[in-house]
Amino acid sequence: MLDLEFDKSRFTNRKGDYYTGKAADLADPSLQNRAQEYRRKISGMMKPLSSTELHRLPKIKGWYATRKYDGEFAMLAFDGKKLVSVNPGGTARTGLPCYIEAEKLLKKAKIKSCILAAEVYLQNKKSKALAIHEVVRILRGPKSVAQLDQLGLAVFDVIELDEKPVETTATVFKLLTKWFADGKKVHVADHVIADTADEVLTAFNDWVTGEGAEGVVLRHDRAGWYKIKSRHNLDVAIIGFSVGVEHRKELLHDLLVAVVRDDGTFQELTRVGGGFSDKERLQFAKDLSKRIAPSEYVAVNNDYVAYEMIEPGPVIEISCLDMIVERTQGGPINRMVLEWTGGKYSALSRMPLVSVISPQFVRVRDDKEASVEDTNIRQIASLVVVQESAKTADSTRKDPSEILERTVYTKTMKDNLMVRKLLMWKTNKDDDPDFPGYVVYLTDFSPNRRIPLERDIKVTNSKTVARRFFDEMAAENFVGGWNKIS
Repeated sequence: MLDLEFDKSRFTNRKGDYYTGKAADLADPSLQNRAQEYRRKISGMMKPLSSTELHRLPKIKGWYATRKYDGEFAMLAFDGKKLVSVNPGGTARTGLPCYIEAEKLLKKAKIKSCILAAEVYLQNKKSKALAIHEVVRILRGPKSVAQLDQLGLAVFDVIELDEKPVETTATVFKLLTKWFADGKKVHVADHVIADTADEVLTAFNDWVTGEGAEGVVLRHDRAGWYKIKSRHNLDVAIIGFSVGVEHRKELLHDLLVAVVRDDGTFQELTRVGGGFSDKERLQFAKDLSKRIAPSEYVAVNNDYVAYEMIEPGPVIEISCLDMIVERTQGGPINRMVLEWTGGKYSALSRMPLVSVISPQFVRVRDDKEASVEDTNIRQIASLVVVQESAKTADSTRKDPSEILERTVYTKTMKDNLMVRKLLMWKTNKDDDPDFPGYVVYLTDFSPNRRIPLERDIKVTNSKTVARRFFDEMAAENFVGGWNKIS
């Protein structure tokens, strides 16, 4: 049975009957884990689509299309007497006016226990851009009970009823409609049943295009869950690139892109690998290879290939389907902030940003520069809540890296001087999970090759392993006429 008792002295009274505290202080502290598991499950099931891709939906009838509210997710637990919400980040809430109304309606329906999923949102401001900003402000520090009265509760799922899962979507909405039909501050999320993609598009146009809703969620017991949203376009700075392998090694694999914070630092945003033609991939690889720059920070792509970092300059426009600001278990999504010193990148610290869903290359922006004015983080902060977006990046200097060994060999072939350099260094950043303990780095310059400069990099947290990497790379590369330079 649900046990929602808690010591009120360990909770904070915000205004009126509204209290907040830690989920760990509830009699049943497992509710936070259940909230995380539910969020993780739904995130894993949800397939993103834009409104122009609805033709890709399975041809099946009986979709439940639900308005997506611009609010804060809450898992609601009701034990027959009281209602408490828990979010994946571990915050427990009780006593909001909309919660009190929900309690009364659930008691009237003679519900013994249930767990629901809902969004707390600004009820009279569905079309307001970034209403979530105000929702968060009110939940964290309401100025009055009147502010709390502005919050509505849109319930969209019945996770459990009397400790048993509710199996079908039809049953979910039948129950919610029955329980909350008389609600004013609490209600079942707006929804319609759609049998075709055109009917889904009609719902999208009504709610999203017409009223400014965040999006539409589609549910079907056999076909799964889909999130339908408009694509967003952003201007971003290219800070790194990787190339393909084997027959595609002269072609771009993907780009590492960033936005610029107000203090002029570059914050890593996402990897962009889609939307390019092969002609564009060839041109990007040629152009960017001329701008390669050193970096203390090593980023790798999804194939664990290290990016070549480049000096700031090139800007591209990308589109994306969504931007997620919170991890499934709660807490911000942190991305590395880099400082460009004029000669290399230095890693400062990780700060909150977003996870970009379905990024695609759109075009090169030759009319823009990698600057505060043209590629600012405010592009993202105007669309979603980014914590500390205006804050100056932490510039606390970390201990400098220490070169442990450096070896240089040369070889002359057909009057062309070839140079190979092998370095091993200790980063001296053992307490920072964003840095490896040791780096082994090979550069191979041959002017007669189509791609003159090639690199190989290996990282490890073990000095013994780093030494093995160094010796193996030296044995492989410094043979057959290569002369050591002292």
